[in-house]
Amino acid sequence: MWYEFPAEVNFFHFPISMALEVSTMRKQPEDKFIRTDSLRLHYLEWGRDQARTMVLLHGIGDTAHIWDHFSRSAADRWRIIALDQRGHGLSDWAVPPAYRCDDYVSDLDRLIRDLQLTGIILMGHSMGALHATRYASLRPEKVSGLIHADIEPCPPEWNKKYLLNLYEELPAFYESVDEYVEEVRKNSPYAAQKMLYEIASFALRRGDDGRYRRRYDMEVLSHFDEYDLRPCLGDIKCPSLIIRGKESRVMGDEIAREMSRMIPLGRFVELPLATHPLHTDNPIEFQRAICDFLAVSLTGSQ
Repeated sequence: MWYEFPAEVNFFHFPISMALEVSTMRKQPEDKFIRTDSLRLHYLEWGRDQARTMVLLHGIGDTAHIWDHFSRSAADRWRIIALDQRGHGLSDWAVPPAYRCDDYVSDLDRLIRDLQLTGIILMGHSMGALHATRYASLRPEKVSGLIHADIEPCPPEWNKKYLLNLYEELPAFYESVDEYVEEVRKNSPYAAQKMLYEIASFALRRGDDGRYRRRYDMEVLSHFDEYDLRPCLGDIKCPSLIIRGKESRVMGDEIAREMSRMIPLGRFVELPLATHPLHTDNPIEFQRAICDFLAVSLTGSQ
């Protein structure tokens, strides 16, 4: 099952010059893997082989499948690479734990180098947005557009404490998928029920005991880095969209606006009826905002 977007919200508004017409297009994702020096990393690939590439980075505790609804629509025009970041989904866990910003960004750099990607659109949510933004500042020649979704460039101390609290208090397992969905709904109050169940189908694995466990290493919560990307924002050369949910507690309005001003080609958008997981709370307006940003920022840039 999936969430249907209205016909008027789609990626066909872009000029033909923004994507090559090729015969191979994936309407469903292919599971693929790369190897770093120490880990095997999983990613999903959607769309047209020779089209411009979008690389998508999920937030902490999510998987590459969190982008499925977005990717299903965007695949008509784009090659989509959605990475399971280390410690998440089908990617290896780091043992001993290695979940610092530099670790994740090194993985991203390896993915982009191994796939020989250039001129990419890089989009991340929450922790994934921090990694996307850091990469865009380090490798500006690789990135044609950046979308940073709903996290402050220097997350406050309460954010780290919140994750440590989750590390200590989240249950080790769930007796049912319903139990997990109800937990997720507390932080994604506007998401469609069927979307949450689809997310759960990839976020959980069922053990031999019949119980459900999360598909991520809990150590990612306790090893959340002390990020401060403010000094590097001026190094980002591409058009960049800072987007937040209007009801988000994770990214304040004024800080989001200030972040967009610190990036030379920055732009700010706020989504209504959305909290921190804005891409699942309000997927229609999220996609519309991305469409508008790409159409304005990238027309003729390929």
